[in-house]
Amino acid sequence: MTTTTSGASTTSCKCGGGITIGPAVQAADYLFRHEHGKRHKGADPQRLVVMISCLLEGDAPVRVDFAAQAEELETPVEKLRAQVVWLVEREFLALDGDVDGVARLWVNPAMAFRPGTDPRPAAARHRFPYIMPAKGGMAASEPVIVHSYTPELWEQVYEAQREMFEDPPVFCHCE
Repeated sequence: MTTTTSGASTTSCKCGGGITIGPAVQAADYLFRHEHGKRHKGADPQRLVVMISCLLEGDAPVRVDFAAQAEELETPVEKLRAQVVWLVEREFLALDGDVDGVARLWVNPAMAFRPGTDPRPAAARHRFPYIMPAKGGMAASEPVIVHSYTPELWEQVYEAQREMFEDPPVFCHCE
């Protein structure tokens, strides 16, 4: 168990050091609600993204067992698969394979990353865009800004937020 700091609070973390949540988590929630209606029932991509992000281990794909995760999230497997497809289509995740109900997913570092993980190789590997909420959030006509992948963009993101990537406050909700 590791002790991590998130903002002003300190929590005990069982997931090996926690994760740092990026702006794309909120953007995914905004975009989903924008596309499906603000009061769409029965789907919570933000909860799914946090669950997937908690499985991160450095710069490696996450293995998601759809049956086990659907049970944990108390949702049908088909709905979980549909949410993953939606996240992949919008480049919040990248699917590396799906065999026998276990998917290998790469997480866009604009969504989440493990402390000390350089986001540039992951972004380059899948040409992930940098995704963030628009100013005004859900009140904006387009609540999400998607900056297309370029190595220069991710270099700028890294340099502007170097401390955040190298020694960030972490979110620990993986228990």
